[in-house]
Amino acid sequence: MIDITRPPSPVPGCAACAELAERREAAQATYDRSAEVDANVLLRQHQRREHQA
Repeated sequence: MIDITRPPSPVPGCAACAELAERREAAQATYDRSAEVDANVLLRQHQRREHQA
């Protein structure tokens, strides 16, 4: 089960995960909660598609 109360962690070595984590960090730096949540959703979707066995 996914804990949605915690932000997803990027998978080491995955460029897509790293890009989405960077997007989230940039949103956090500018206090843009909407963009931060969007990045988390996109990261979870990516991980579900690409990293789930």
